[in-house]
Amino acid sequence: MCFGPPSPKMEKSRSSTRIPYRLDKADSADVPAWIEKLLSRAYGSSQRQKRIKVLINPFGGQGSALKLYNTHIAPILAAARCELDVEKTQYRGHGVEIAQKLDIDKYDVVACCSGDGIPHEVWNGLGKRQDAAKALEKIALAQLPCGSGNAMSLNLNGTDSPSLAALAVVKGHRTPEDLVSVTQGDRRMLSFLSQSVGIVAETDLATEHLRWMGSARFTWGFLVRFLRKTSYPADIAVKVEYATKEEIRNAYRAAAANPPRTPKKQPLQAADAGLPDLKYGTVNDPLPDSWTLVPHDQLGNFYAGKMAYMSPDANFFPAALPSDGCLDLIRVRADIDRRANIACMLAVADNKLFDLPQVDYQKVSAYRIIPKNQKDGYISIDGERVPFEPFQAEVHKGLGTVLSRKGHLFEAKGV
Repeated sequence: MCFGPPSPKMEKSRSSTRIPYRLDKADSADVPAWIEKLLSRAYGSSQRQKRIKVLINPFGGQGSALKLYNTHIAPILAAARCELDVEKTQYRGHGVEIAQKLDIDKYDVVACCSGDGIPHEVWNGLGKRQDAAKALEKIALAQLPCGSGNAMSLNLNGTDSPSLAALAVVKGHRTPEDLVSVTQGDRRMLSFLSQSVGIVAETDLATEHLRWMGSARFTWGFLVRFLRKTSYPADIAVKVEYATKEEIRNAYRAAAANPPRTPKKQPLQAADAGLPDLKYGTVNDPLPDSWTLVPHDQLGNFYAGKMAYMSPDANFFPAALPSDGCLDLIRVRADIDRRANIACMLAVADNKLFDLPQVDYQKVSAYRIIPKNQKDGYISIDGERVPFEPFQAEVHKGLGTVLSRKGHLFEAKGV
């Protein structure tokens, strides 16, 4: 079964179709060569017949994930002759447990039919293993969008359509992906998408009751809080890699213009190699000598992203790259005037946020943030709420593996 390349901007879905083709000389020695040539054109350098562990969150997408899988995803994976092992998650955190016990020699891919929550769980389950380094290199993670937040699929598959995403996974290329260690208290977790304090965190976590609105709840929550001009004071220290927008733009364009000719092979990991050591320690350690803690008493938004799209109309981090060893960090003051606030909101949908003068945009490899003057509030890690207390983040270049269409860029419009 062969498929053409997906065109997400023109199509909303794909389906598998069988086309009989009668050969004049079916027993000819040329037939296997013809079939191989056809498959080679269809798949390119992508792995065929992937062995996929499919995790379905039956509560995702307002309870429609299982139906979406059976109707739109399973037929495409079956037509591509993928080997499938399907399991439904039963409760919060089940994805962590499944990934911890996964036989990584049996599978090439873990595909999550869910929103962004199950990928977050799987990353952290793989990270808790004794052979974490090997598991994170061996297993490619993919998202088949079936939730209210499908950012991973938007960035890697170029779509939030379940069928188009299934096709993208079938054709997807193994791609190194940076992961981020977040330490808070005595805990260490892995983040693949974003960390936020302030307006974006509240927009996401304080609108849980509006999930029936789908991705529109983010737009609504963002607008309401922008107009209030609420501040979220904190002390912040960062390890900056690219300080100016000109440097960031040049780095992005250089990466876009020079794709790797062949996929980079990760070094073979030892069976007992866990997560990498923390270069800068944890949030409980003294601040590194080269870092300076700077007060941000009028902080409106602190948003660090490892991917570009956060929702279909929110390309917050257009300069993000899969494996550049950096987080893209946005900071916006709370005391800018309402006209500038509204300009920020409109600029996100128009892919113009990066260029606004009121938006501080840097690429960093690590940071520490200490909220202050608030008894409670919202901190979001990959869309999951964590305790309202100081935390530190550090990027691990190429620690994880994903499937992507391009292999070196996200699907969002860059800078």
